[in-house]
Parts: sequence; C-alpha cells; structure tokens
Amino acid sequence: MKKSAHFNPKSLNWIVSLVIIIILCVGVIFGSKALYDFANKKYNEPVEVNFTIASTKDADISGTNAENYSVKSLQEAYDDAGNLVAYIVECETIGYNQESPIDMTAIISADGQLVCGIDILDQKETEYLGVRIAGDDFKKQFDGRYLPVVASTSTEKGSKIDVIANSTISSQAVIDGVNNAQSFVSDNFAKDAE
Repeated sequence: MKKSAHFNPKSLNWIVSLVIIIILCVGVIFGSKALYDFANKKYNEPVEVNFTIASTKDADISGTNAENYSVKSLQEAYDDAGNLVAYIVECETIGYNQESPIDMTAIISADGQLVCGIDILDQKETEYLGVRIAGDDFKKQFDGRYLPVVASTSTEKGSKIDVIANSTISSQAVIDGVNNAQSFVSDNFAKDAE
C-alpha cells in the first residue's frame, strides 16, 4: 500500500515556496503601480501654459448643439502673432443650489487637450461652504491640467482636482462644467485647429 504525500514540517520546500509567492506578489503590486503612474503621468502634475491671450473674438455657436453642453457663449483667443491659442467657453452647471445655476468660464486650449484656467462668474451656492468654489485656492487647481478633470476621490482617469470639504456637490459641478466645455470645444471647434 502506498503512503500518501503528507505535510512534513521539517521540510524547507514550503518556506521557500511561500517566500517566492510573497516576492512575486510584492513585485506585481509595485510593478502595476509603476505602470499605472507611467500611463497617467500627464495627469499627475499641471503643465505651464505657454501663451498669452492678446485678443479675443466671439465665435458663432448658433449652428451647434451648445444647449446639450450648457454652453452660453464661446470666444476664440489669439496670441500676439494672431495664432488661435484657446477657446473661452462660458457655460452653466448645476451645483447644490439647483434653483440658481453656477455661471462659469473655462479656457480650453485650441487643441482641446488642456484646461488653461477657469473663473466663476456668478454662483449662489451655500454660504461658507459652496461659495468657496469662487476662491483662488480651488480655481488655481485647474490651471494647466490635462483633460478630463476628475475629483480626487474618483477612480476615473484624469487630472485630479481636490474637492472642497463638505461641498462636494458644488465642486463636482465645476468639474463637470469644465469637462462639458472641453467636450463642446472638441466636438465642434478643436478639430479645426489640428
């Protein structure tokens, strides 16, 4: 009668196997993190915006589906040499106060890849909390960021924006407004800049 294989506590094979499995697991974890960081490198840090807007010109959006993006108006922005460098998109987005939309602008690079800055023109969000979306600390996070932008708590691919504590709905509304502005530019105008 054959004896079945059984566990021998004196054998070192199981220790060696366990160590190899642990090393492989650690390698996979750190390797995948490194690959993820490399693939998303452009979203990690803002880039310098290498142009100055010298003049603007109103663009005709009447033949577009601007209402689908909540876009109110669009201006083409030109540098000193007369080159088209960006689009200034005025749009509305709905925050915590659903009765009064947030009126904002987003400056989107001519190729539709970068948000160069934002401004909050009018908002009636909650006092002491939501109103902070109009503050420089929040707005400056968008300067020179690759699109799309996403909340820092999101697992989606994109440039991370820190939302304002206790004001995530207002913060997310601005993020959505920027992404809608970029989608509008990309779908209707940026292809002309290529």
